[in-house]
Amino acid sequence: MLSASTRLLCAAVLACALAAPAAADRLITNDGRMLEVKKARPLPDGSYQLVFESGEVTCPKEFVASVEVEGDMSDYVPADENEKKKLADGYVRYRGRWLAKAAYLAELEKQAELSKARTAEISAHAKFHDGWKKESKHFAIQSNTSPAVLDSYAELLETYYDLMDQRVGIDPTPTLKKTKMKVFIYKNRPEFTELTKKPPGVAGFFDPVQGELHFYHDYQDPSVSEWIALHECTHLLTFLIEPQARPWIWANEGVADFFGKAAITRSKKGKLEIEPGQLQLERVLTVQQALADGTYVPLEKLFFLTQGDDFGAFEYSHAWSFVYFLNNAKPEYEKAFKKFFKDFYTIAKGVAFDLDQSSANQYGAWKIVPPAEVRRLLLDKLGRKDTLALEEEWKAFVAAIPIDAPRARFERGLDAVRQGDDREASQRGLADIEAAIAGGVGDPRPE
Repeated sequence: MLSASTRLLCAAVLACALAAPAAADRLITNDGRMLEVKKARPLPDGSYQLVFESGEVTCPKEFVASVEVEGDMSDYVPADENEKKKLADGYVRYRGRWLAKAAYLAELEKQAELSKARTAEISAHAKFHDGWKKESKHFAIQSNTSPAVLDSYAELLETYYDLMDQRVGIDPTPTLKKTKMKVFIYKNRPEFTELTKKPPGVAGFFDPVQGELHFYHDYQDPSVSEWIALHECTHLLTFLIEPQARPWIWANEGVADFFGKAAITRSKKGKLEIEPGQLQLERVLTVQQALADGTYVPLEKLFFLTQGDDFGAFEYSHAWSFVYFLNNAKPEYEKAFKKFFKDFYTIAKGVAFDLDQSSANQYGAWKIVPPAEVRRLLLDKLGRKDTLALEEEWKAFVAAIPIDAPRARFERGLDAVRQGDDREASQRGLADIEAAIAGGVGDPRPE
C-alpha cells in the first residue's frame, strides 16, 4: 500500500521515462533507481521539487539518496565564488564536473549512447525467462530485476548458508553437494503470482520436489523481500539436511519464521552480517491479544495442527512465538532446542517416522515424523513429561514482551494488506493500519 507521496514519485518516474529532457538533473532514489528531470531543486524541509516538461512534483527527502544538478542552470544557486564565476563564463555543471559548452555537448552524446545501450540491455532481460543469471558457490540464481539486485541476493543467501552451516550443520548428500540450488527472483509481486500460479497470499516458497526457491523483490521495501528470502531459504537448507523429510508444520514454519526474521548489517570492513531471531512485533501483538481474550492456540492443539487445518497468520504467530520463547526464555531451553532441531531435521536414529508411499520427490518417498513423535522428541530434549507448566511459561513470557502497540498494529495490517488472502483479511488489515495511525504512527515505513 503506497503513500500519496510515493505514488506521485512513481508517476514522476513514468513521466520521466516517456519524455526525458535532453539536458537534465538527476535524482537517485534510496532503492537505486534514477530519475532524470528538467530541474531538481531543494526545498527548506529537505525535500526536492522535481520539474518535468508536463508538471512538477515534490519528492520527500526520505526517498532521496543523492541529487546531481546539471543541464538547465538558469536558477542554480552557486555554492561559492568559484561556482559563480564558472556560471558567468558559460560553464555547465554535469555529473559533479564543470564543463565548457563543447565538452558538455560531447559528453551528452556519449551518455546518450551509453543510455541507449543500457536501455537495450534492460529491455532484453525484462521478461523473467530472459532474466540475468548468476552462479554462486551453492546457488544458481535467475532474476529480471537487475545485475545489482541479483548480486545482492547471491551475497545474502551465501552468507546465510554459511551462518546456518555453522549453527546447525548442513551436510548434504553427495549428489546435493554437487547441485547448485535454483533460486528465482521476480521483479514484482504480480509477476511472481502470475508465473508461479500461487494464491495471492503466497509471497515466496521453496519447492522440495523441484528443489527450487521462488520469491519477488520489493523495490519499495526491500526488507520485506529479505525476510521472505531468508524464511524460504531456511526451508531450502533444512531440505539439504534431509531431502526426503516432510517436517510437521508448526515446527517447520516456526523455525523458518524465527531464523528468517534477521538483522542484516555490514561490518566496518564491509562484510555482510546476519543476526537471525529478531523480534516480530506483529506476531507478538497477535498472540498477546489472543492470550488476553482467550482465543490463543494451546500447545497441545498447535502441535497437532496440519497444513489442511488452514494454518494461517494466526497460527504462524503462535508457532513463531513458541520457537522464540524456546530460544530466549532460558539458556537451557535454547540448548535443548538446538538438540531438538538437529534430531528433528536429520530424523536421527531413534526418531520414529512414517513413509508416505503416495507421493515422493526424486530422493524417495516422504519421511514424516508424526506430531505425537515431534511432541515426544521436544519434551525429551526439554526434560519435561507434559506441556502444562511449559505452556504457562510460554504464555507468561509472550505476555511480558514490551512492544509499541500502534507500530505493531501497523506492521500487522500492512502484512495483511500485502498478502491479500481474502477481502475479510484485507479489511482487518486496513482497520489495523487506521488504528495505528490514530495511535500516533507517523512514518508509514516498517522499522
